Amino acid sequence: MKAFFEAYQGVEKLAPLVREIGWSHNIVILERCSDPLEREFYMRMTRKFGWSKNVLTHQISSQSYEKSLIGQTNFDKTLTPERRAQAKLAVKDEYTFDFLGLGQEDSERELERALYHQG
Repeated sequence: MKAFFEAYQGVEKLAPLVREIGWSHNIVILERCSDPLEREFYMRMTRKFGWSKNVLTHQISSQSYEKSLIGQTNFDKTLTPERRAQAKLAVKDEYTFDFLGLGQEDSERELERALYHQG
């Protein structure tokens, strides 16, 4: 309880969020996250998506917060359209969907359809 008080003392933005998720979720966040912004991220995501304690633990272990920060760019404001596309490709996660039989020329919409029909 002391650690809980010390971690959230004076952080008014987090007080309402603490009450909106379960105690075990709060303990996981308290023990595994030290940055107030990181804690806020996981609290909001837990509330929004109804993550179980195990899912929350997995999200923290897989560094979802850090990955969300990487995805935030100012490319649209600072780069020309040609450079913007190159920059987005440079930071984009790569996935392999060879099992769908799609090529490089296929659009994202076609990929979405193929994934939907696979399931």
